Amino acid sequence: MRRADRPVRRQVELLRTVLALTAVLVTVAACGQSGSVPQRSDEGRPTRAFAPIFAGSEALPAPDLTDDGPGSLVEMKPVKGDRNFDEAGATAARIVYRSTNGVDGRPTQVSALIAVPAGPPPKGGWPIISLGHEATGVMSKCAPTLAAEFWGYSSGMTVYLRRGYAMVLSDYYGLGVEPGPGGQQHSILDATTLGNNIIDAARAIHRAAPSTSANWGALGAGEGGLAAWAAAERAGAYGAGMNMVGAVSVNPIVDLAPLADPDRIAALATADQYRLQIRMLQSLENMQPDFDLNAHRSAKLKDQWDLLVDCAPRDFAAAQLALNQLTPNDFQAKDAAAVADLKRRLGAVALPSSYAGPNDPPVLVAFGTADPVDPPTGVLAATGAACARGQQIVMMRGVGETNQVNDQIMQNALAWLQARFDGQRVADVCVGAT
Repeated sequence: MRRADRPVRRQVELLRTVLALTAVLVTVAACGQSGSVPQRSDEGRPTRAFAPIFAGSEALPAPDLTDDGPGSLVEMKPVKGDRNFDEAGATAARIVYRSTNGVDGRPTQVSALIAVPAGPPPKGGWPIISLGHEATGVMSKCAPTLAAEFWGYSSGMTVYLRRGYAMVLSDYYGLGVEPGPGGQQHSILDATTLGNNIIDAARAIHRAAPSTSANWGALGAGEGGLAAWAAAERAGAYGAGMNMVGAVSVNPIVDLAPLADPDRIAALATADQYRLQIRMLQSLENMQPDFDLNAHRSAKLKDQWDLLVDCAPRDFAAAQLALNQLTPNDFQAKDAAAVADLKRRLGAVALPSSYAGPNDPPVLVAFGTADPVDPPTGVLAATGAACARGQQIVMMRGVGETNQVNDQIMQNALAWLQARFDGQRVADVCVGAT
């Protein structure tokens, strides 16, 4: 990647910081608060030590490239020279694996970054965390695995590696691997495909690294929060052969229908808000060819669209200037019918999906009630509807928080996911979820 735009780098840096911070905070909590974090005593559970058990990396076997469906490997190439993985003594590789398009059911290929901890695995193998990244764009080149230092994600992944988790970061369908003839471009709204990708990423690392367990959880923010939650919904119908223990969904873009509201559009002011609006509109067109994109953008915006959609434009200065010159008028719908159509389409792709039900793995939803980019009203609409369908939703609100995730929230979020791996029962299901 030549030059990532600043707001994207800020979003990724936020998640990287959150990942590092959560592990540190949970370690402190485990040492200083009796009973706050369950102690691991039996040999079948992963270590929580920060230092690798020994200085050395696991040697992955030659990849089995047999095509036996979703999660099977297409290719695997070792990752060498990443400072973060090297310091953790981890084994890392970029893989391409098979998955399924949620729109039309076609087989697809998706790229991902996998990493396995140093040292002998616990009894039963390393538990897996399938990590969902924030929105980085809708073009193939926007994939984290194609970026320098994986857009910072290897730093966050090593925190979990040192705590005894195998990690896999999916690029998602359409990022990193071209969709191919007849395939749709990437969509940040395609929950079913994203959920499939997260599940199949867990399958793929389990196939690539025999030292991993079949037990896994999902964790993601923004688009990754949507992906993690969708994976929990899809686990029963699609996730056979693996045991998903739960998902953490941070600031998820699970229901963007509020972005169609004329009052919301009139209040657009920041680069991040404009960027989400652009990616939302482009994602709808990518998923639904009958969507009238021009009903929601000005003639000026149409002329600049390709430049603004590009996550790494050749002319970065021109793209930044175009972004800075946007106004709410550039996104006003042409008429009331267009507003209603946009709301209907966004509502139709929102979570919960038709797959959601009481047997889904539990989902922790953490969000800020004053987030100016990802609408909190959409999150509350999704949690309320999910609870009505019987899903096990646990709420963690950062009251008054914007996009800066609260330290305490993130500490509790990671402790919550660890408790799912420990087999603890979920408490406070659907409390305050509406």
